[in-house]
Amino acid sequence: MAATALFAAAPAFAQSAPLSCTGPFARNADEASLIRVFGKANVRRARIEVGEGEKQQGAIIFPGDGKRRIELIWHDGAKRRRPATIYIREGSTQVVQTPDGTPIGIGTSLATVEKANGGPFTILGFGWDYAGTATDWRGGKLAKAGGGCRLLVRFHDTPGANAAALDRVSGDSEFSSSDADIRAVKPIAGEILLSWAE
Repeated sequence: MAATALFAAAPAFAQSAPLSCTGPFARNADEASLIRVFGKANVRRARIEVGEGEKQQGAIIFPGDGKRRIELIWHDGAKRRRPATIYIREGSTQVVQTPDGTPIGIGTSLATVEKANGGPFTILGFGWDYAGTATDWRGGKLAKAGGGCRLLVRFHDTPGANAAALDRVSGDSEFSSSDADIRAVKPIAGEILLSWAE
């Protein structure tokens, strides 16, 4: 089914439908499919921040509306096609719906994500470029979320959380989401990514 049929009402889609790697964000999508769904005025070419100061060719959906904003980078930046990663970042109210129906958005608690996964997952320590990234769903339900691509959640520690615990779970190391110190820093989702492999 064509993207235009799936998402004929772009504003309604952008405000209420959970994001997944289908329709305008499917593996074979391109800039033209984004424009068909969201309208030319709502799709802007941009170099998107991907970490460690690096930027890649991509697009911003709803660049003038922080609550609806979505960013993506292309596998083929020259031809602006094949999404590599779709980003939901702080300020956006977009969500990804998990297999059990739980919406995950900015500010979602680690406990809620763990429950949606059906069990603990692996998370990287805090205080560096890949801080708080859920790297392995350990066979949980979130390993199959997103409509065919990979779901990543990057957690932030909550301001004012236990400083000693935060120190123990900082740095380039892996922890279980069930770790007492991880729980003590009360992580919340600060960035959500849907990522297509090459």
